[in-house]
Amino acid sequence: MINRSDRVARVYAEALIAIGREQGLVERIHEELTALASLSGTDPQMRAFFTSPRIAQEKKYEVLKKILEGQVCPPVLGLLRVLIRKRRETILDNVADLFGRFKDEAEGKVHVFVTTARALLDDQREAITARVATATGKGVLYHEKADPALIGGTVVRVGDYVVDGSIRRRLKALRKNLVAKGRLFE
Repeated sequence: MINRSDRVARVYAEALIAIGREQGLVERIHEELTALASLSGTDPQMRAFFTSPRIAQEKKYEVLKKILEGQVCPPVLGLLRVLIRKRRETILDNVADLFGRFKDEAEGKVHVFVTTARALLDDQREAITARVATATGKGVLYHEKADPALIGGTVVRVGDYVVDGSIRRRLKALRKNLVAKGRLFE
């Protein structure tokens, strides 16, 4: 089931991308949305103010307008106004995330998320990046994290496509196979 807020955020992000392209502000909108979403996520006072249903919509927008006017571009200020008016302030981070994805997609970039038991060597990173670039025909934005629970191997995710070559997954599959054949008792 799709989260309703994701669908609503998608509509706002798509509208902002269209406005950004039309006005030549895509990069600026991305930077400002990312900064605002980050601030809202890390500053408890900002988050409480921005998402509080107790603060009148007009007052909330006027305060934000006073603080942000001249600091953010009109499309971002307009988004904040619509989010406040529709009481959808909590989806700002979703809109920022989707906007970033749409921007990267339009620029021919793909995000690659690599999880390993320990950090890879530079030549291994380069090999994964080159292989994904060749397979997708897109520029690669590489993200890596270490997870010792994998024991060994690598998990690579590009969009919805996942290649799980971890030893943890192989051990789980082996265990499942042995249990199914009655060779292992739980």
